[in-house]
Amino acid sequence: MDWVKRMNAVLDYIEENLDGEIDDDRIALLYASPKGMFQRIFANITDMTLAEYIRKRRLTQAAFDIRHTDEKIIDIAIKYGYNSAVAFSSAFKNFHGITPSEARTGKTKSFQRLAFTFILSEKGVTNMNENAQYLLKQMIDKEGKSELRKYLRNVSEHNGVICACDGNRAAVILPEGVDDWDLSDAYFEADDGKFELSTVFNKKDSFEKFNLSKEQAAVSFVSLSIEGSKDNIVCIDVSTMEISKNTAKRIMGFNVKYIEEGLKFIMCSDDSNIEIYYGGSLNQLIIKSGRLYTAVLPVVLR
Repeated sequence: MDWVKRMNAVLDYIEENLDGEIDDDRIALLYASPKGMFQRIFANITDMTLAEYIRKRRLTQAAFDIRHTDEKIIDIAIKYGYNSAVAFSSAFKNFHGITPSEARTGKTKSFQRLAFTFILSEKGVTNMNENAQYLLKQMIDKEGKSELRKYLRNVSEHNGVICACDGNRAAVILPEGVDDWDLSDAYFEADDGKFELSTVFNKKDSFEKFNLSKEQAAVSFVSLSIEGSKDNIVCIDVSTMEISKNTAKRIMGFNVKYIEEGLKFIMCSDDSNIEIYYGGSLNQLIIKSGRLYTAVLPVVLR
């Protein structure tokens, strides 16, 4: 994907200039968009700001230089952007847990350079299917499981179709070679029979459909946690798939966390595009990309 290459080009540039000036205009040129857009997407995927990432990488390199060179600590501090020994020592100790002087012989932390694939790899997993399965399990692996419907908050697999559901959202991974939207094997064995996830996704033909690139999706949802209310509810204008500022257009509300987790799951897909389906009223929001499907139930309607 072109946008992933551009994001990695920015990270390469940052890595090459940890001991020098990192120019905002250069970042904008490499990403082919304003620096702010890169910062928002970066923060959404990594759960840290770009400035925090740069700081951690610089302090990691500073510790390496302290241990493996004879440079003066004040010179290393200046090289990595600190104007005083006091400021450098404070930042260094907050990150490494020891002072720069102690780092000559003591142990320090190491924060490695990041790299983007379709999404940032979780727990070192790089395979698309394994990464999707990891995130699927994370979505439903919660405490306080319901005794009434224990089959929910669980992962089920039949004929290679892997699915999960916790009553608030559902996620499905189809195996390679299965026809698009064939969810016949996405189900749970319940005491009263099968709970089939086709019932969650089967309204898509009557829903309005929106197509987004993965880059557009990342930008659209990037500020959900900021814009969400104190109850972590966000209202979205379906016509643009952007957070609505117009009260009259706030026609659906969803839990921010569920959308963010669902989007991260969908971003594992090896497809470059995302399909979004919504039918208004009490209907769920369906997000799909390639063999990955997720649905989020609304919690507030206006």
